[in-house]
Amino acid sequence: MGEEKGKGEPFLTVIWGTDLDFGKEIQLHSEPVLIGRSKEANFKLTDRMVSRRHCVIRPSKEGFYEIEDVGSSNGTYVNEQRINSRKLLVSGDKIRVGETIIKFHYKDEYDTQFFNRLYKMAIYDGATGLMTKSYFVDELKLQLEIARRHNGLLAFIMMDIDDFKQVNDKYGHPVGDVVLKEVAKIILTIKRSQDIAARYGGEEFSLLLPGTDIEGAVALTERIRKKVDETYIEAFHNSIQVTISAGISCFPITASSLEELIEQADQALYEAKNLGKNKVIAYMPISK
Repeated sequence: MGEEKGKGEPFLTVIWGTDLDFGKEIQLHSEPVLIGRSKEANFKLTDRMVSRRHCVIRPSKEGFYEIEDVGSSNGTYVNEQRINSRKLLVSGDKIRVGETIIKFHYKDEYDTQFFNRLYKMAIYDGATGLMTKSYFVDELKLQLEIARRHNGLLAFIMMDIDDFKQVNDKYGHPVGDVVLKEVAKIILTIKRSQDIAARYGGEEFSLLLPGTDIEGAVALTERIRKKVDETYIEAFHNSIQVTISAGISCFPITASSLEELIEQADQALYEAKNLGKNKVIAYMPISK
């Protein structure tokens, strides 16, 4: 559109913001894009300083794109200048909403591939393809808030490969890396589309199951445990079998806070290990 046509396609990219928002982007077309925290927003942000309906970006009569504040609490800024009415955008403009900075720019296919790769590298663990711990914890906080606000359920699972140190000691770390990758692949295959999987650290994995109670979480985790137990992992001319142990907690059935959710799942995982490993244990509150 306008004189910038031919320089690529127009995008909005978060270059400064919360961990969940950083790197998020959307391609602009002919439809207006609402930026805010509400469900109806086309470009939804988690920044608490952003209004539910903060600003709108749409094509202008001149053939460019324009931005308009739609009654936000903290105002909309373009290149640190607060806008009082509609303003035309130029490629490279930096839009500030709350504490989030969004770049308006044109990208060709190589730019798009580059930014997509950077975004994936930041969010996903390179060895397993699962979400990194830092992004997972932020997602856990967000999902817990959603469950609390809507009186929903949220199951949290901690999984650990049993005796993984022995695998590394016997076969070497390259084989251990293959084992991690294959176990992660099983988790990704069995989990539902709405579930969130992460590498929590070392040989430990986590799963977040929105809208799921204890029974549902146990059933899904048992499917993962059984599949891992039955799988022969081929790595550098070695055929290896491993098992996993898992602990489960659930908001609000067992836990009422983020700290309790994590601590209870960890305690249940510890119990699964003590009971002989290759087990799934749900946290059971102690009766008063």
